[in-house]
Amino acid sequence: FIKLQGFEVIDADVIGKTLLLKGEKGYKLVVERFGEKILKENLEIDTGKLGSLVFSSGEKLKLLTSIIHPLIKSELLKIKERNRNSVVFVEAAVLIEAKWEKLFDRIITVFAYKGQRILRAAKRFGIKEAIRREKFQLSYKEKLKFTDYLVCNTKRPIDMFNQAEKILEEISKYG
Repeated sequence: FIKLQGFEVIDADVIGKTLLLKGEKGYKLVVERFGEKILKENLEIDTGKLGSLVFSSGEKLKLLTSIIHPLIKSELLKIKERNRNSVVFVEAAVLIEAKWEKLFDRIITVFAYKGQRILRAAKRFGIKEAIRREKFQLSYKEKLKFTDYLVCNTKRPIDMFNQAEKILEEISKYG
C-alpha cells in the first residue's frame, strides 16, 4: 500500500538476505560460525536451514544477530544518508529488538493477534516453525513503548489500508 502511494519502502529482511549471499559481508562470518551444513550445493547459504537452526536456540539466534544486525544497521544508515530529504519507510520486524529505533523519525507498529501471526507465518514456514519463531518475538507491550503510530491488522485489509492512509497523510504534512 505504501509503495502504491509513491513512497520508497526498504525491507530490512531483504538487506539481511543480500548480506548473506556469497561474496557479501555477512557470508564468510556466518559460514565460519555455523559451518558448511547451512550451505546449499551451489555454496550459497540456505536461509531456510539457517533459520531453522537459529530458531532452535536463543543462543544461536543471538550469535546470528550479533553478526548480521550491525551489517544491516550500517546499510540502513547509508540509505538514510542518501535519502535525507525524502520520506522513506523501512520494514523491519525486529526493529526494536535490534535497537534500531533511534535511526528513525517515527515508528509504525502493525498489530495482529498472536493466532493470526502464527497462521500467517505458518504459510511460509509451517506451523511448528511458526510457533517456535513466535517465542522469540518481543511482546507488543514492549514494542508499544517505541510506537508513534499503531495499525491494527486484525480485520479486513481495507481497515488496515484506511489506517495507513491517515498515517501517510499526517507524515506527508509534517515530514
